[in-house]
Amino acid sequence: MLSHMTKLKSLSLAAFLSATALQSAWAWEAEEVAARYKTLLGDQGLTAEWSGVRQDGDSIVLENASLGLLDVETKVELGDFLLEDVSETDDIYEIGRIAIDSFEQSEDGLDISLSGLSIEGLILPKEGDNPPYGGLMQYRQFALDSARVGKDETPLFTLESLRANTTLGDGAETMTFVGAVENFWLDVATLADNSNARSKLDEYGYEEVSGSVDMAGSWALTDGRMKITRYDVKVENAGTLAISADISGYTPEFIRTLQDMQKQMESGTEQQKQAQGLAMLGLMQQLSLHGASIRFSDASLTGKVLAYAADQQGVKPEDVANQAKAIVPLMAGQYLGPDLTQSLAKAITNYLDDPRNITISVAPEEGIPFAVLMGTAMGSPEALARQVGLSITANE
Repeated sequence: MLSHMTKLKSLSLAAFLSATALQSAWAWEAEEVAARYKTLLGDQGLTAEWSGVRQDGDSIVLENASLGLLDVETKVELGDFLLEDVSETDDIYEIGRIAIDSFEQSEDGLDISLSGLSIEGLILPKEGDNPPYGGLMQYRQFALDSARVGKDETPLFTLESLRANTTLGDGAETMTFVGAVENFWLDVATLADNSNARSKLDEYGYEEVSGSVDMAGSWALTDGRMKITRYDVKVENAGTLAISADISGYTPEFIRTLQDMQKQMESGTEQQKQAQGLAMLGLMQQLSLHGASIRFSDASLTGKVLAYAADQQGVKPEDVANQAKAIVPLMAGQYLGPDLTQSLAKAITNYLDDPRNITISVAPEEGIPFAVLMGTAMGSPEALARQVGLSITANE
């Protein structure tokens, strides 16, 4: 008998602990989570509406939901929208997964369709004096299987397999991110505004272009240090444009202020918009430049551009290249000074003689506020070039 009583007590204790765990996991209120989600979407310039909110296990159903852009009447009707696997800690709500299997919308003669859109690990910081992630909505993974933009059932742009992943650091103060687009395609000929342009695009093999995108970087919220370590756009049979940048001052407070200014500009009078534009220029002075580079690696684009320019002038491509070798350093000389002009001339000559890659980079010894950069640029462009450590190299 004692044995049976012990077992019953154990079972009762297990049931109590299980119920307590479930109650803790679902301690959040569906209405509160939905309201916070709507607020943070609004901070991103999106409007969200729904007719009702209900809890379904550990998920939330937003009934008859719609999504749109601020000051745009057309809304995207989503039907019953599911926020899956919702959980809560002291300072955040986390939505395990949001997914839209397919979406179609027509606007101004353009047809837009998306498929396989999903967000995993969507973090909604709660309101507070010092919210995590600066109070900004974050995600752990974003995915889009495909996107298509067309007109009259004819595709103009397609995208396949977009993926972006964010790794959130300890203390919600740092994060790293990587992203990629496996393939994009654009019908350039159809977008061209005249038959002559379309003919030239066809002649040089650019009536359609396709390629891929690859990026990576990091962001420290405390000082707003944003590093884009890789942003490569590769276009088949043309080349790869690689961009990197390192700035500080891009804090959550900066972002929120910028968003507020943009909202006021959208709804204000012309005078108010001008005033906000000046205020926005003032806000940009909070940013500092630590470095940046632009690199183009050729894959036949340069030769085709030279051939096109030569055809327009009735000369040979080599003649156009020689003109560029002489004119570009001459025009830049008044801004760069003798040493940098000589470096530019050497880089241009090396590149046009053998188009492989050309890089323009800046690497100041320490971060330079944008206000200083603007002031120096107006006073002495040559001094600015030296101050930022400007360099131009080719085929390295």
